[in-house]
Amino acid sequence: MNITLKQLSVLVAIVRHGSMTQAADALFMTKGAVSQTLAELESQLGVQLFDRQHARLFINHEGRKLLPVADELLARMQGIEQLFGDNQADTQLRLGCTKTIGSYLLPDMLGEFERHHGWLPQLVIANTQKISSMINRFEIDVALLEGPATEPNLICEPWIEDEMVVVAGKNHPLAQKGPISYIQLSQERWVLREQGSSSRAFFENQLALHLNNPQVVLSLNAFDAILSCVRHNLGITFISSRMLEQPFYADHFVQLPTEQRFFRKFTLCYQQNKFFSPTLTKWMQFSQTWATAKY
Repeated sequence: MNITLKQLSVLVAIVRHGSMTQAADALFMTKGAVSQTLAELESQLGVQLFDRQHARLFINHEGRKLLPVADELLARMQGIEQLFGDNQADTQLRLGCTKTIGSYLLPDMLGEFERHHGWLPQLVIANTQKISSMINRFEIDVALLEGPATEPNLICEPWIEDEMVVVAGKNHPLAQKGPISYIQLSQERWVLREQGSSSRAFFENQLALHLNNPQVVLSLNAFDAILSCVRHNLGITFISSRMLEQPFYADHFVQLPTEQRFFRKFTLCYQQNKFFSPTLTKWMQFSQTWATAKY
């Protein structure tokens, strides 16, 4: 058996990009060469690594067994290149994060990281459900999530505490009142994040339990769209208090005082079989140090 790094690169690229065509583009290979390389790998192993359905590839049980090993070997090769090359391999980190973190924490964090280390990671911003799935498929190395992931095989380390608050437009009828009861909140219309997001899950598992059949009139996947709707009094929302710290939002919105406060924990999340390369270790250490200094 003579398995090559090229074959492992093809396996990982197909999983990360979802198709042979995109994998070929990422590897600067032809689609035919990618297909041939995968066929050679499967022939040497004596198993199929993907199920074929209507010209699409879906990684199967055998492929999932090989994937973490392939990911580790490629990471170790990058580590060798980093030791003896021009240090470009040190920039090969794929970071995922959810939208609250990407909107309100990540810009400052990345700015400080670049000042200290001189490069930036590749970045994917999406909701918790999508990011968790990408971690499990080794499409990204590590993620910053708004709470623990629910998918199996993921490890989530506590990172930063966050408070979720009810927010209305400055001209909303409840904006000038004192503490708002759950009965009052039950009568309001809600503009919330989409299903699959951590913010929506937190609303449903925490605040919504105190409300009587809350009316969700809009489910949106962008904070700007949510806040624009709230500003035009289409409803109220449940969002991170960090939003109100932004100077361009503070003049247009108000936090409604509720009967109790709601806290959640942001986490650093990675696949349990993920190999910790020097680059990934550097990012993890920086993330915890940054969080301790800032919060």
